[in-house]
Formats: sequence, structure tokens, C-alpha cells
Amino acid sequence: MKTPVAVNPSNRFRELTKDINSLTSFLGVDVMAPILQFNYRTWTTTFAIVSYTAFAVFSIVNNGGGLVESLKASSMIGGLFHGLGKFLTCLLKQQDMRNLTLFTRSIYEAYEKRGTLYRSALNSNIDKLLGFIRVIRNGYFITFSIIIFLPLARLMYDGTRVTATQTVIPGFPLESNFGYTVTFLVNLISLVVTVVGFYAGDLFVFLGLTQILTFADLLQLKVDELNESLEEKAKLREMLPVGFQIRGEEERHHLLLEVIKWHQLFTDYCRTVNAIYYELIATQVLTMAISVMIGFSINLSGFNLSVAIFCVISAYSMSIYCILGTKLEFGYDQVYETICNVNWYELSAGQRKLFGLTLRESQHPPTIVILGVMSLSVKTALQIVKLIYSASMMMMNRS
Repeated sequence: MKTPVAVNPSNRFRELTKDINSLTSFLGVDVMAPILQFNYRTWTTTFAIVSYTAFAVFSIVNNGGGLVESLKASSMIGGLFHGLGKFLTCLLKQQDMRNLTLFTRSIYEAYEKRGTLYRSALNSNIDKLLGFIRVIRNGYFITFSIIIFLPLARLMYDGTRVTATQTVIPGFPLESNFGYTVTFLVNLISLVVTVVGFYAGDLFVFLGLTQILTFADLLQLKVDELNESLEEKAKLREMLPVGFQIRGEEERHHLLLEVIKWHQLFTDYCRTVNAIYYELIATQVLTMAISVMIGFSINLSGFNLSVAIFCVISAYSMSIYCILGTKLEFGYDQVYETICNVNWYELSAGQRKLFGLTLRESQHPPTIVILGVMSLSVKTALQIVKLIYSASMMMMNRS
């Protein structure tokens, strides 16, 4: 087996992108296609979204007027808006997502040729992304498998007929075998579309966001090269007479410009990623928070396993974004510390003035903010959890 350093990072990135795109293509959205074309899979996904919306509304309206029953029927509405947000993002911003992915691929292809250190950094960040992917995949697979097979388990155990999505289809009563079979199959299609959509959407978002950490590591390598050159300048100055011209000034200036240009590229990339996924990330966190609140309220009045599991999925889906947001904050801090660690005193007066602009800009990175108010971080997740608990208790006290 090849060691990670021996593996070509650009090939790994290309294969990873291909695998992620195959998931979105399964739902009818080929993100990497030069021109997006609708096909039967696109319409199947659209049908699943529309049908679940209609059945959820019907179940909310026709439940006898009970608050708890209405909450049960709407327990997965947050997931509906979450999935719809990802589907619309892939449809409406497909070209932006494609261009961003191709740009990142070109960075990998260019910098893997610069030596072992750069290849190691690129491979290391791909490994980190694969770690995130494994966590996301395992979490979704386990929880959605339980939701899908729970109705069958209940049916075989004591004959109780329940639906996986807490919704019913008008004209197909659960009491009849045919009605229950149709309801289960429709729910199964909706859940398969949901889990694949959740997973594929998360992977494309994570593919874009984690490259912020990759760019931060590449900046560190560039600054190390600059500092090494500046340290060599300091050693030569000690050995040469006063006023003697120290060789290599053009190379040092070139390395400084490399650092400045790369930091500007890093900043532009952060803004681009934020512009593409800003609405999706906000929708993801807020809708999943609403689902957690509804699920928590339902289980306060009486335990419901399907709702409890989807509540766990919602909390899980919200948390992984907030955890990644915290890691990105560490990446922004790394960039600032890297810029501050440049051997400032070995720069000329003109170079210091030029570099000062980069130093000031690094103090205010374009971080990801939810609705312009909350930063994407674990701290925000904890604040949302406290708000959910308070709101749930208020809802149950009024019921």
C-alpha cells in the first residue's frame, strides 16, 4: 500500500469529488456537469419532497385537533426544509459549486508539484475530510436505518401499525394491508431521498469548507519558506561588512509577495464559500434546531421512538456543522498567528508597509455567521440547546 505522501493528492481529490457527485447525481443533480440537465431522478426527488409536504400538511390538519398529534405530524418538517434547502442550493448554485470544486482541484494539481511538504499538507487535509465523512455517514446510516425498520419491527412484535414519518396518506388507511403497504413504501422512498440528500449535501458543503484549513496550512508553509530566507539574510549580514549588499533580495521579495497573494486568495476563497453556502448553512442549523425542539416537546408528553430518533438526527446534523465551524475558527486563528510570525525586522521599510496591509486584514477574517448574528461554532450550538429547552418547557406548560 502506498504511503499518504506517495499518493497523488490531486488524484485523491478528484476521486473524492467524483464519489460525492455520484450521490447528488443519484438524486438528479449532477453538480460537476458543464450544463445542469433535469432527468427522471430529478423529478423523482421533486415528487418525494412535494408528496411528503402534502401528506405532512394533511396529517397536521386531520388529527382531531390535538397539539401533541399535530407536533408528531410536523416532527420532520425541519428535515423537509433542510433537505429542500440543499436541493435548491444544488439546483440554483450548481455552476458556482462546480467552479469552486474545479478551482480547488487546480490548487491541488499545482501545489503537489512543490515538494514533499506540500503533498503531505494536501494529503493530511484530505484525510481530515475523510474522517468527517466517515462520522457523517455512520451517523446517518445507523439512525435512518432504525427509523426505516422500526415500523416493521413494531408490526412483527405486537401488530402495531405505525408510520416511519409520522404522516398518513389520504385514502390509504393503515388498518388495511394494502393501505399500510402503500404508506410504508412511500415513506421508504421519502426517507431514502432524505438520507442520500442529507449526506450528499453535507459532503459538498464540507468539501468546500474544509479547504479553508488546507489553504491555512499552505500559507504556513509559504511563511516558513519566507522566514527561512529571512534568517539566512540575518546570518549573512553578521558575516559581511556594514553596507555590503546581501544577495537574494529578489527571491525574498518574491517569497513575500507569495505570502501576500496567498493570503488574499485565502480571504477571497472564504468569501466565495460563504456566499455559496450562507443560506444553506443557516437553514441547516435553524431547521434542525426547530426539529430538536419539536421532538423534545413530544417526548416530554410521552415517549415516541421514531420522533426521538429523528430528534437525535437533527441534533447530530446541527452539531457537526457547529463543530466544523469551531475548527474553521481555529483555522482563522492559525492564519493570523502565521502572519504574525513573519520575521518582520528583516523586511525592508517598503516591504513592511506592504506587509502591514496583510497583517491588518488577517485580524478580521471573513468568518461564517448565521443570519448575520451568530457565529458557526460549538458555542452557538450550546446557546441553541438552551433556547430549545426553554421554548420546549413553555410549549408543554401551555398545552
